[in-house]
Amino acid sequence: MLHYRIPGQEVVRSHGIFLPVKTLHDFNGFVLSNADATHLYVFHPMKHAREVLHPKKIKPHNMDQTAFTLVIHKIQQAIKHLGLVKLVISRVSSKPMENMKALDLFERLCNAYPDAFVYYFNDLTLGEWIGASPEILLRQIKDQYFLMSLAGTRPSSEAPEWNNKEIVEQRIVTDYLEDILQKMRLNYECIGPYNHVAGPVTHLRTDITFESTRNITKELITRMHPTPAVCGIPPNLAQESIKTLEKHDRELYTGVIGYVSQEQTHCYVNLRCAQIIEGELHAYAGAGITADSNPEAEWIETENKSNTLISLLN
Repeated sequence: MLHYRIPGQEVVRSHGIFLPVKTLHDFNGFVLSNADATHLYVFHPMKHAREVLHPKKIKPHNMDQTAFTLVIHKIQQAIKHLGLVKLVISRVSSKPMENMKALDLFERLCNAYPDAFVYYFNDLTLGEWIGASPEILLRQIKDQYFLMSLAGTRPSSEAPEWNNKEIVEQRIVTDYLEDILQKMRLNYECIGPYNHVAGPVTHLRTDITFESTRNITKELITRMHPTPAVCGIPPNLAQESIKTLEKHDRELYTGVIGYVSQEQTHCYVNLRCAQIIEGELHAYAGAGITADSNPEAEWIETENKSNTLISLLN
């Protein structure tokens, strides 16, 4: 079972299964990946519904604030001594769904976040996931392309006053995307940074647009992901550090998710998402850690991000 809503479009509802593939180049349709895109999956629709048995999934580890603070100190030591510039560390917040059905939560997410990519699926292999991502990885309509650089986070209830840490964090992501486009010899335009409200949090956002008469969608997705917004700088050192410091498997969190075709593509980074295991919602959220990070502020940031989903359970 798959339900998804691209912003501005109608909800798509389909029965089928996810199957693993080695590359996106030979496929059009709904796609997703794990965090570092080492595993890719495509959705194969079926005419009739099939019973989905809930697979046995291990509940992800929940890191408390004390452990989270210690991890941030370790990251800042690595920044000081090992050449790490930024690392995105994630954690999981869990809450029983009680009497709420997953499809009811999906409808609430669609209503609460009209500008987000909202989805829900239940699959024998991948399990049960739900999310409302604000971050476009790539949008393509014929020869028009659109990228988004999204980083820096403040509560939407406050007037954002961006500090140097957050401004630099967002600039790192923008520079990363611009470097890819320059290497591909593409002429592009940037608008931003400006404030982007995503439910309970507000981000700094820069829009990047360009044209290309040749279809470079799948090449771009492969080149861009994972971005510094979900991994860190330098990418290889950041990815190795994440594997060492995080006690949970990110699985599909921060992976690629969306719809790919020759005529139009809507691919997002799988943020503000949760895994549902035995009636409990396990929401994933991350924070970009730099030398200037404050552990208390980063903890609050992850709490606010998790509330994108958790607050709608009430």
